[in-house]
Amino acid sequence: MFILRFDFRRPASSPASITDLYATALDMASWGEANGAMMAMFSEHHAASDDYLPSPLLLASAAAARTTTLPINVGALLLLMYDPVKLAEDIAVLDHLSNGRVSYTIGLGYRDEEYAMFGIDRTRRGTLIEERIDVLRRALAGEQFEWQGRQIDVRPHPRTPDGPTLAYGGGSVAAARRAARLGLMLLPQTSDPTLLEAYDAEAERSGTTPGLVMAPAEGAPTSVFIATDPDRGWADMGPYLLHDARMYAAWMGADSNSASLSTAAGVDELREANGAYRIVDPDQAVDLVNRYGVLSMQPLCGGMPPDLAWTSLHAYEQHVAPRLG
Repeated sequence: MFILRFDFRRPASSPASITDLYATALDMASWGEANGAMMAMFSEHHAASDDYLPSPLLLASAAAARTTTLPINVGALLLLMYDPVKLAEDIAVLDHLSNGRVSYTIGLGYRDEEYAMFGIDRTRRGTLIEERIDVLRRALAGEQFEWQGRQIDVRPHPRTPDGPTLAYGGGSVAAARRAARLGLMLLPQTSDPTLLEAYDAEAERSGTTPGLVMAPAEGAPTSVFIATDPDRGWADMGPYLLHDARMYAAWMGADSNSASLSTAAGVDELREANGAYRIVDPDQAVDLVNRYGVLSMQPLCGGMPPDLAWTSLHAYEQHVAPRLG
């Protein structure tokens, strides 16, 4: 009934260290498996002033080693920041380590700093990512082929036939069309129905078999915390949620269609918006599960100290889970 998402933003004002946050995330993954988590997700960005996670496969590997059944997703996997052949090797090894539990949502990326750091020509990013998706898929399928004058033969082959699940993420019509053209499942960052329309139309035009489109539900919050006293929760947790919201808004821009976007300038405004970021009491948490089917929890949001972050998860375990069917 819930997912756990980690990105490890940590402003200088946070009393938690990155070491603490990484260790706590692994403890939380174990807790999540014991308490019915649907998935643990590790996100990726680079050159972030607040230490956003740059190496999600490493955390996914550690989480896989700490769990036995918990599904794990790397999303978004910013494919342009990798050599796709070496990435295929790492994915294949992790597929064995995890017994096939790790899936991937490929993203194009949108920050100039990241393109510059990895020497990517932004004007060619669409062409480049389609080429790298093709290389990655062929390598994971066990093909032997030539690419850029290189002989490719990735070993070991993945445990999962043809490799683990690859999906494509994004919030644009171009992203929807690319996913359809390549026969990839689409995980858009918005509930905008025009993306589904574009996906289906492009699949029909290109003759590919359309996959699943799993969009966030309209109005569903993307970062939920549970507190028996929400007033106290906002006082203690609100500044960390606000940091996360303001950083994403600065990166994405006010015209972004992301379901996670907030333009709040302060904690009170973030609370009053009752949007992507919410701190709810147990009754409200149950209502959210009944309405949307899942709670999207980001327990270490904005560099939240572990002791404070655990209060939300324990509130779920003690006051919410027993009331769910």
